[in-house]
Amino acid sequence: MTIAGVRPRFDDVPERVEKRTVADIKPGDYLASGGVKGIDGKIHAVEVRIFPETLRGTGDGQRPWDAKPEGVMTNATVGTVSQSPQGGVIHVKHKDGESEYTIGPEVPVLAYVAGDRSLLKPGAAVVTIAQKKPDGTLTTGRVTAEKNGVKPPM
Repeated sequence: MTIAGVRPRFDDVPERVEKRTVADIKPGDYLASGGVKGIDGKIHAVEVRIFPETLRGTGDGQRPWDAKPEGVMTNATVGTVSQSPQGGVIHVKHKDGESEYTIGPEVPVLAYVAGDRSLLKPGAAVVTIAQKKPDGTLTTGRVTAEKNGVKPPM
């Protein structure tokens, strides 16, 4: 099967995302958060993705994120979770140090969960990172697909 020119390796099972809330984020979880630096100097999350244990360490650190002006992507382990008037406050540790960011009530919080090949059908939203091979084909080992209207971020 080819999806928009990408030929997934089907020895890996596709994954999907499910909606979660800040209350579902626990110390020790490994997550990714895309956010923006506010005028208050703090990072305000735009999206949060809770990774399964098998993806712990993926992309660990903090780096610029080009999806938003002043964007920053942080992949890290959760230390503490608290509340503020603006929403949840997550303190994380990553290879580059520590960060804290606010997760407002409008911010989507998603968790990656196992899926199956039936998710890969025409019209479904999918996200994948592919490698271009010498013959021009694109190959990926990981595909995240939509289910029940919950679409993968980015």
